[in-house]
Amino acid sequence: MSEHKISLNWRKQGDFSHEGFERQHQVIVSDQTIDMAGANTPGFVDPEQGLTFSLASCHMLTFLALAAKKRLVVAEYTDEAVGVLGQNQDGKSFVERIILRPNVVFEGKAPEHSALLKMHDKAHEHCFIANSVLSKVEIEVSET
Repeated sequence: MSEHKISLNWRKQGDFSHEGFERQHQVIVSDQTIDMAGANTPGFVDPEQGLTFSLASCHMLTFLALAAKKRLVVAEYTDEAVGVLGQNQDGKSFVERIILRPNVVFEGKAPEHSALLKMHDKAHEHCFIANSVLSKVEIEVSET
C-alpha cells in the first residue's frame, strides 16, 4: 500500500457566517500549489473538477500502461471530461456521473475500434480512482 499526501490551506477573510464565507483555498500537491474555490468560481479549480480530472488522469495512465503492455505506441491522448452533479435518493447533491471522452492517436498500427473499446473498459476496471467512487462513469470513445 502507499500513501498520497496533500496539504490544504484556508484562512478566514472577511465575515464568516451562515450567510457566507470565503471559499478560496489552496491545495499543495508535490510542491505544486492549486488555487481552489467553490463551484464555478472563475480562475479557480473546484472540488468537482478535481474529482473529474483525477478520474480522467487515472483512466489515461491505466490506459497507457495497457497500451504499452500490448506494444502499442500512443502518440497523443486527450480527454474532454465532464463531471455532472445530481441528487441522490435522500436529496443530497453528489457527482452523479463523470463522462470521459478520450481520444487516442497511435503511432503505427492502431487497434480496431472494438479492441480500443475493450482497452478502455479494462482501463476503467483497473483505475484506482474509478474503483474508489460511487459516481457512474461513462466512457465515450470517438471513432477516428
